[in-house]
Amino acid sequence: MGTSNPPPAPEPKRAYEMEWTTISYRTIAFYMFILLVFIGFVAYLIAPHYFSEKAKHLLASLASGIGKTAARTDSKSSIREAHFVNLDGEVRVRKGQSQQFVRADYNMGLERGDFVKTGSDGVARIVFADGTNYVLKPDSLIAVEDSREDPVTRATKVSVQVTAGVVDLSTGKFDVAGSTSQVSFENATATLSEDSRASVHSDPKNNVHELTLNQGVAEVRRGTENIRLGQYDQVSFKTGEAHLSQSKVIAPPDLVEPKNMALTVSKDPKTTDLTFSWNTVPGASAYRLEISPSGMFANLAVDKKVSGRASTDVSGLEEGTYYWVVTSIDAKGRESLPSPPNRFMLVQEVAASNKVLLEITRIVQHGRVVEVLGRTEPGSTVIINNQQVFSIAPDGTFRQFTEPLPKTGENQITITAQNRRGDTNTIHKAIIIE
Repeated sequence: MGTSNPPPAPEPKRAYEMEWTTISYRTIAFYMFILLVFIGFVAYLIAPHYFSEKAKHLLASLASGIGKTAARTDSKSSIREAHFVNLDGEVRVRKGQSQQFVRADYNMGLERGDFVKTGSDGVARIVFADGTNYVLKPDSLIAVEDSREDPVTRATKVSVQVTAGVVDLSTGKFDVAGSTSQVSFENATATLSEDSRASVHSDPKNNVHELTLNQGVAEVRRGTENIRLGQYDQVSFKTGEAHLSQSKVIAPPDLVEPKNMALTVSKDPKTTDLTFSWNTVPGASAYRLEISPSGMFANLAVDKKVSGRASTDVSGLEEGTYYWVVTSIDAKGRESLPSPPNRFMLVQEVAASNKVLLEITRIVQHGRVVEVLGRTEPGSTVIINNQQVFSIAPDGTFRQFTEPLPKTGENQITITAQNRRGDTNTIHKAIIIE
């Protein structure tokens, strides 16, 4: 009987082990950064001066970019544009970044660095967001130096340089402490209080520079010299003179008749005698009466000197809307600033009166200034809060920026239209100033 061999023992199973290490993107980036620093350090050791200059330029560029961005942000939040409210004759504007003057229009906003120039027949009225008004007489040139509102305190700052010509200005009510309104002429600067009226005359050709204050208070600074002006004070100087000269000027009269917004109805306006009267002024030997169809007195219908009395009769005026002022003249021939103007209407009598077309299509608030857009009959006259609207298109559409409204809370604006037949229409709108 044979024996069987046992089966061979099975071979042990082989075991395989795998090991790995996880490397994150952050780790890769860190080592790459170390490598770049090492390479940069070696390069710096080879050429230290070159790399130092490059680093300075890079830091300067970054700082400049941050500064410009901040300046743009601040400028955007605080700039307040001024606007034309009246234009008559040749008025041109040069924007800050431009080299050319272009014709002014009511859609233009004025800001720092802009120039406004009037021709020999040009007159312009500009209103700023703080309520300051500038009226440029013919052959005048001004530059807007500042027109902004502090985004934190809400204090306003308006500054204008009168380079040449005659400019009348008036400040509004300052609602926030720290608000300022300044006008510069030649190398002098005047800071005006709220509710002030003044006239600046700057004539570089004849070396005449003066400011006359009709109302309010002003501080005039020239070099180290400061002078405080009150009502009817005048300060003057010539280029090259060391000191400012201060003197008193004669006051304008108060107007009596016709009263502001008076209406005279006549069968034949051109033959109607109208009596103009005013209060007498101590020291005045004569007066000058000016009547104009323009609220800015761009062209005169009457320019009459009256001696020895405070009234005169005028005839020959066509039917229409007029404004009138009077100046006082002393014994030496020196003339005062004009009185505040009165407005009157002279219309032909008609059998019946109907309402003229008047529609207000849009009202937009710009702080205390209100932009009014509307439509009336072609050829009609429109008055908004005692201001005549000059920008009436041939189709009767109009656009006007009002004078700054006087108070916080509810204000009312009154829009009146009148056609050539004497028909009128009036609309009242309530405006809330916050």
